[in-house]
Amino acid sequence: MKGMNYLLLIGISLIWGSQFFLVDLVIGSIPPVTLAAAKALIGAGTLALLHLFGQKKPQTPEAASPWRTFLWIGLLEGVIPFILIGWGQQSISSSMASILMGTIPIFTIVFVKLFVSGETVSAAKWISVIAGMVGIAILSAPDLGSSLHGGSMAGDLALLGASISFAGSLILIKRLPPMSSIKAMRNVLAAASAILVPLAFLLESPFQIALTPQQILAVAILGCFHAGIVYMLYNVLIRQAGATFASLNNYLVPLIGIMLGVSVLGDRLTWNAVAGLIVILLSLAIGGLEKPKRT
Repeated sequence: MKGMNYLLLIGISLIWGSQFFLVDLVIGSIPPVTLAAAKALIGAGTLALLHLFGQKKPQTPEAASPWRTFLWIGLLEGVIPFILIGWGQQSISSSMASILMGTIPIFTIVFVKLFVSGETVSAAKWISVIAGMVGIAILSAPDLGSSLHGGSMAGDLALLGASISFAGSLILIKRLPPMSSIKAMRNVLAAASAILVPLAFLLESPFQIALTPQQILAVAILGCFHAGIVYMLYNVLIRQAGATFASLNNYLVPLIGIMLGVSVLGDRLTWNAVAGLIVILLSLAIGGLEKPKRT
């Protein structure tokens, strides 16, 4: 089971780490809130189809759908952090943003300690998240100096707020009643859509957007895989390994972005990328030393 958890973690990180290539294809043509709304709608539709055609009839009835919880998860996972990240990255560098987003596992482990009774917080987990933060800092070392001097305190606080929001959503996902991961995340994405679609029409003009066939395909892939499928896998990982372990994907995503840049775009592999890889892999190994206890 532990090996499967690592495969899920790597798979989730690969999907989220590769989304930047697709976003680059469309971000100049589709406004950010509209893009988020489209991803949430397509993701919800993808999981709805999987639930309709792929799910066997349960032997025992599932718990009633707690729509208030789904709405809160959609708000914390897909709405608040998106707005804060989009606003905050206007005034801080991507290097500083990656470091601040790397605080998600730290906030998660604090929330687990405060609010989750069925998951222990061992010394190995604390060491794991701290080591992962060190790895992210090493990855960003060449640009860190300029980031510290040229950034904005408001931008830093916005990214920290996004990290707190993501961490809170992980705790709420952990508390969902027993139901299939497909159904649970379909409902979360549907709730996020209910918030994002009106925002898109309020703040932007979705009907005036013109996309090329390549961009339409990119948006479809982003919705199907980078929202729908990956959210389902994320829910499975949280249930099997706990919120803290699942949050460690935030250390792998920037690393995967660098590796894809080296292999696909021909970027140069720097010393800090190699060192960051070693430290992050070490942090993941430490994070898996103890299997979380459940009530």
